[in-house]
Amino acid sequence: MDIQAEKQRRRVVRYYRWLDRLEAMRNHRREQDNQAQPVHRALRDPAGGPTSPMLVHRLMLEGLDLPAEPRVLDAGCGYGATALDLLPQMGGQWLGVTLSEVQARRGRLEAERRGLTERFSIAVQSYDDPLPGEFDLVVGIESLIHSADPARTMANLAGALRPGGHMVMVDDMPEENLPADAMRDVAVFKRLWRCPVAPSRQGWLGHMAAAGLELVREADLTELTLARSAEELAAPLARQRRRAFWLGLLGRGLREEADIGGMTLETLLRRGAVRYRVLAARKLG
Repeated sequence: MDIQAEKQRRRVVRYYRWLDRLEAMRNHRREQDNQAQPVHRALRDPAGGPTSPMLVHRLMLEGLDLPAEPRVLDAGCGYGATALDLLPQMGGQWLGVTLSEVQARRGRLEAERRGLTERFSIAVQSYDDPLPGEFDLVVGIESLIHSADPARTMANLAGALRPGGHMVMVDDMPEENLPADAMRDVAVFKRLWRCPVAPSRQGWLGHMAAAGLELVREADLTELTLARSAEELAAPLARQRRRAFWLGLLGRGLREEADIGGMTLETLLRRGAVRYRVLAARKLG
C-alpha cells in the first residue's frame, strides 16, 4: 500500500470510529436492538411508500439481470445493513469489506442475531486489497467516494467480478465546470467527509470503461434526497461551525466536522452542483 493510500485509510478509520460512537448513542436513545443500522441516507419513495434508508437497495438493482443465489461483494459495507436487508430476498453468499473493526464487529453480531452467519461475513480490509472473487455482483453505496485512487479501486473491484457480472455504485458525484463558489463548497465537503478525489459522473464512467466495464443503467436519485433549503440550514450550520472551531482547539470536533460536511452536501444537492447517482455496469467478456 502506498503512503497516500495508507494515510487515507487511517483518516477513514478514525472518521467512522467517531461516527460509530454517535450512532451507538442514537440507537441507545431509540432503544434499538439492531446493531447494523444503514449508514446511507434516507430517500423518498417515488412509488409512494415510506421514506427509508433501505429504499436505495431496491432502486439500485432495478432492471438488472442477476442470477439466482448470487455471490455478492459489498465494497465499503459499513455495518452490513445492505446484505442483511437484501440477503433474505435474494439469497446467495455475501461478503462485506470495511476498514472499521468497530463496524465489522457490530455487523457480525447482527448477522449472528438473525441467523445469517453462514451466508454473510465481514472482512476488515480495503476494497483496494486483493478480493476473493469471482462475484456476480459488487455494490458500493456511498463508499467508493472515499477512494484515494478511484481508477485503482474500480480496476480492483472489476477484477473480482466474473465475466457478465455487475458493478453497481451509488454515490455523490460533483458536476463538472462548476462556478468558483460551488467549487469551494465541494472542497469543504470533500475535506470534512474524507473524500480526497470524489470523481464526477464522467470520471467514474471513464474508470469503469478502463476497467472493462460497460454501463448498462444509470439513475439520478437527487430529487429523492431530503436536502434542506439554505434557509433551513443557516442556523444549524453556523452553530456547528462555531462548535467545530472551539473544539478543534482541543483536538476534537470530528462529529461537528461531519455535520458541517453533510450540511454542505445538502446545499450542493439543492443547487444541483452535486448529483446523487446510480451507475450500474456489466463486466465484458
